Amino acid sequence: MENIYQLNQLRFYYNDKPALSLDNIQLQAGKTTALIGANGSGKSTLLNMLAFLTSPAQGEILFNGQRVNKKGLVRYRRRVGFLAQKPFMLLGTVYDNIDLALKIQGKGRRSEKIIRVLKQLDIEHCIYQQAKLLSGGELQKVALARSLVLEPEVLLLDEPFSYLDQSSAQALETFLQGYTQETGHTLIFSTHNRLQGFALADKVLALADGLEVKTPLINLFHGEVEGHQFHSGSMSIVLSEAITTGRHASINPKDIVLSNGALESSMRNHFQGRIIMIADEMGSVRVSVDTGVVFKALITYQALEELKLNLGGEVWVNFKSSAVVVF
Repeated sequence: MENIYQLNQLRFYYNDKPALSLDNIQLQAGKTTALIGANGSGKSTLLNMLAFLTSPAQGEILFNGQRVNKKGLVRYRRRVGFLAQKPFMLLGTVYDNIDLALKIQGKGRRSEKIIRVLKQLDIEHCIYQQAKLLSGGELQKVALARSLVLEPEVLLLDEPFSYLDQSSAQALETFLQGYTQETGHTLIFSTHNRLQGFALADKVLALADGLEVKTPLINLFHGEVEGHQFHSGSMSIVLSEAITTGRHASINPKDIVLSNGALESSMRNHFQGRIIMIADEMGSVRVSVDTGVVFKALITYQALEELKLNLGGEVWVNFKSSAVVVF
């Protein structure tokens, strides 16, 4: 599969403090990538670079195999749609704002395109409203429409679910899930909801303190390694013998096996707890279990039925020592 972006030895600093340090990252064309991580992890900084709004202090970005240089930034920006976390609207109506974006890029049949994209996002009723007076959720959708109407090769979304109510968020999830297949274009978005990232994306890039982390950053615990165990203060996790140091431990929710009793198997970690949440996660089931600490598992609907899991019911959390990533 062809890469839309290749990032080599990328470095960026804020006031001489390292903010992003990525050695070798490939992002595939025509696929969905989710950037996950805590606030300050580097997600927005990376998106600004992918949108060619910020240049790295060191390293290089290849776009469709071509090295990006400052002389070609405007040309590359036209091929990318970027929805910032706090989108800005100009004075005028929703129609005016989207029309201006099309006009700047010299696009024809503007009215037809504007109406089509507003219908696509179910906000055609906003077409002649003043953009500055929109609610947070409507503003987010209009800003998305302004990006989509340009039909960019790459669509970049910075925390697109931030200001949406539950109904709007679910509608956007459904839209994004089919976006790459329907358009053939590339989608890259950031989210603080890590399980959401796994449910929607073909690839997840996890960031911590500006570094890529080879773990989903879900079921993330802080503590220290002693012997072959990770101690968080409230629990101990059995580790692979190869792990000798680290301050953080994470378990992929897909690697957690739920059972009605402690499993007699090669799995060395078993915790009994009570189910505190069961929720749909784009075709899978997210189950949160309070064992003294909360574990999150992603299971199938078939497993949910076979185990007869219910809110408030008891269940065992099981996972292998090899499923634990320590860093």
